[in-house]
Amino acid sequence: MDKDIENLLEDCLLYLGYEKFREEIEKLHLKIKEEDVLTIIVNEGIHPNSPVHERGEIYIASRGNIDFSSQEIVEKEFKEILLSIAKKLKSKPWKKVYLVPFGPAVLSMQIKLLVYRILYIETIDFLYAGHGKYYDLDIDLRTIAAES
Repeated sequence: MDKDIENLLEDCLLYLGYEKFREEIEKLHLKIKEEDVLTIIVNEGIHPNSPVHERGEIYIASRGNIDFSSQEIVEKEFKEILLSIAKKLKSKPWKKVYLVPFGPAVLSMQIKLLVYRILYIETIDFLYAGHGKYYDLDIDLRTIAAES
């Protein structure tokens, strides 16, 4: 190992202490590992965000209330949201996509299908199970389809 790097490591260990140094290195490693991870939050503001949602790059698909006054308006708003997400999905070779489905279930379903159509990967779906419990549902639908 380069002597300058060894000295830097020793200085960091002395300054931070072993536990804090290890914690910072793990955070950095996780950040580097999640460069190709995208989290899509559907309808931010409907439910409070949690640090649990913060994986990789955060993309807010929509905010606040959606106008349901007519089918045409809903379809127009959904198409705008989906077009924006499609551009984001094509911006980089994402390896993992988390979906936080706040807001209308139909919009979340459309986003999940769009991710599959563009990236050929399943989303990992966030589920709030109540009482402070959160789950990442990573269900391989191809396996289910093949086993049926």
